[in-house]
Amino acid sequence: MPARSDNPRTQIPVSVSAPIELMWLIHWSGATHDHHGAMGGMEEYRRVFGPDLHKLWDDRAPQVSTEMLVLAHRSGAMLDADLDRFFSRLETTINEPAPLPSLRSESVEERELMRQRLERLRDDRALRRRYVDLLKRLWSAAEAEWLSTGRAAVITEAEKWSKALETAIPYRQLLQTQHLWPPRPETDVFADAAAAEGNMVMTPAWFGGQIHVLEFDGKVYVGRGIRHEGPTLKQMAADIAGNAKTLSDPTRVAILLLLARESASVTEIARHFQLSQPTVSAHVQVLREAGLLEEKTMGRSALLSASQDGVRRLFAGAEETLVRAFRP
Repeated sequence: MPARSDNPRTQIPVSVSAPIELMWLIHWSGATHDHHGAMGGMEEYRRVFGPDLHKLWDDRAPQVSTEMLVLAHRSGAMLDADLDRFFSRLETTINEPAPLPSLRSESVEERELMRQRLERLRDDRALRRRYVDLLKRLWSAAEAEWLSTGRAAVITEAEKWSKALETAIPYRQLLQTQHLWPPRPETDVFADAAAAEGNMVMTPAWFGGQIHVLEFDGKVYVGRGIRHEGPTLKQMAADIAGNAKTLSDPTRVAILLLLARESASVTEIARHFQLSQPTVSAHVQVLREAGLLEEKTMGRSALLSASQDGVRRLFAGAEETLVRAFRP
């Protein structure tokens, strides 16, 4: 049965989604690095299907598969537990002209990439055949595991999430995250709106990684991999301590505040605070390594400024790591 969100007037259903499982398989297959730990089993998919994915899209974002989910959304198959309907309608759905969904979960560049891909698939028959064949082969390779283990595990997890939501546990707590995508705070805004308006679906995933967030014309699908390995307590503590150490020195914080107001060189910072240049350089190096500074070359000197996004990431990362310790 559907589960309640924090707002008793709305409901957040929890569902299986075979298309989202396929999205994750494409993600792992298109990676350029080895897979280990809980997702070590994805290494075989990367080895077998990775080269074809890179050739298919000319090595441009082979891990990104939002165009496939757009097609699943258009065909009404997003919440199917298998891909029979998706594949039976795939070529027809590709050939039907339709406006691109809002895709607020994607960047401007990614939305343009999706538009181009969908147009290419519609206009290029050879590419379309290669695309459909690759998706079918990839799913065929994973289907036995999905049918024997994955689907049942996801159904069981979905039932747990539904019961938790009925007790007013926030959906983000089930996702084990405070912010869906820390570098892009607007993601939290449209996801919270969708939850409040009854336009959110939670989708735990067997092949999934840490978090997925997908928005299609107001409908938002969020979930996480149910066997994804989180960091150990020691790793979490190290992350939090590292973030705190960056801003543990008042002089370093003062330098960051100055650079938030105006750009300055190391020499100018030293003059402003009446410090030696080596002392300022040491503080600047710590801030730089934490991703809190931006640098622009002006003639023979470098002008430094504070990175607003870097500051957001630092605090969001510390908050994220702490909140992850709490379980529903």
